[in-house]
This record gives sequence, C-alpha cells and structure tokens, in this order.
Amino acid sequence: MVIQIPITKRKLFNILPKISEILYFEPAVIHTSAATPILIVADLHGDLDALRLALRKRTDLGCDTVIFLGDYIDRGPASLDVLEWLFLLKIKEPDKIILLRGNHELRETNRFEQFFKDLDFDEDMYARINRVFDQLPVAAVISNHTFCVHGGIPGHVKLPEITKKDAYPFVWNDPSGENGINQSPRGLGMRTFGEDVFEEFLRVNGLERMVRGHMILEEGYRWWFGGRLLSLFSVPDHCGMGNLGAVGVVEEGGDIEVVTFG
Repeated sequence: MVIQIPITKRKLFNILPKISEILYFEPAVIHTSAATPILIVADLHGDLDALRLALRKRTDLGCDTVIFLGDYIDRGPASLDVLEWLFLLKIKEPDKIILLRGNHELRETNRFEQFFKDLDFDEDMYARINRVFDQLPVAAVISNHTFCVHGGIPGHVKLPEITKKDAYPFVWNDPSGENGINQSPRGLGMRTFGEDVFEEFLRVNGLERMVRGHMILEEGYRWWFGGRLLSLFSVPDHCGMGNLGAVGVVEEGGDIEVVTFG
C-alpha cells in the first residue's frame, strides 16, 4: 500500500533544509533598519486569512521589511499552510522577512496543542520542524530604538547576552502593573515584569520602546508604561472571541502607528 502524504506536509518537508540553513546563520537578536516603514505582525495561530491580511497591509503601507513576532501555529485551522507561506517568504526575501520565536514554537507547548495533530502525529516531521524552530531568532531591534520580541524580558539583560538556547523567558513573560519580576498567572516558570524592570532594560541597552505579542486583546493592541511598550495581536475574531486584529507600523523616525482590522 502506498501512503499518501498531504501536499502541504510534503512541501514543508522539502523546504525545511533551506529554511534551516538561513536561520542557522542568523543571530539571536536581529538588528535591522530601513528607509521605508517596517511592519510588525504578532500572533497568527494557524490563521491563513490573518496572514493574508497582514501581507496586504505590507503592500498597502509600503513596508519592505516585516517582523513576525512568533506563535505561527496551533489553535487555527491552517498551521501548516501558515508555516509554508512564512518559510517561502523567508527563503525568497531573507533580509526583509524576520521570523521570531514565540512560545508555541517550543516543544513543551506545541506537543500538546493542535500542531502535533496537524502533522498526523508524525514524530519525524514534528522533530524536524522543531529543530527549525530552535534556530529562530529571539528578538529584533529596529534602528537601535525599538526592541521586538514575542513575550517579554527576564530582567535587565543586555542584548549581547541573549541566546537562542535561552529563549524561554522572552517568549513567555508578560508586562505587569506590579513592579519587579513576579510569578505569572500563566504557570510555573513564567514571570511578569514591571515598569521599573522595563525602564532599566531600555536604559542599559540604549533603547526607547518595546513591541511584543503574546496576549489576546479585544482592540487588537494595548499600550503599557506610558506608551513605551506596545502589545499587538494579529488574528481578528480569534477562536470566535470577537476581538480585532492589529499590526504595527514603525516609521523611519521611530513613531509607531497601529492599524486594526476585523
């Protein structure tokens, strides 16, 4: 009997070596700048329509560079399609497409969510894709002023100290109205960081602001800490919750415009 491999799964398998090679040579923190606006896209969670919307915004707003903040898979119906689109975009435009790691690009998360099932419980394919996830950068810095990450920070860490192997707090931690580093309601090992920690992180790294994802937001975005930290979520009506989706546009001068869509 011949086993038929779904076409998207087969196409993903075929492009894994090339995307792995590209990501392997990228540092944990990508530094980028551009003469045109830079688009920032947050969580996509297997929603191909949300990805299409974001890419249309890229064209409409004239953004050459796009920074994706992670959480490409799980929950939505098209995780494999979203990965295929993103990987092909990265292969085609390696310097303009920046793919950061989210908490769903960790084995301890995607093993027990939708992704492993989407792969038909194929252990070999699952291992191969997660080895690619291991190579994803942790953060990106735009023009030495804006720090982009999926979740947050573990403290006053300096940018050169960030490594791909230590991605966990950067993909899981959240901002909080309480000062200091504290236990997160998300679970053990996850933390929150207050405005005091955030401001010190910016100071030691000579940064001005942060953009992150990781939270479902009714309006698609939320400003924290006097407008210095922006949370985005890019899937509208995520799992029927009725929320808006949002992307961020970083202008050449550093200002950030939020674009929402339903």
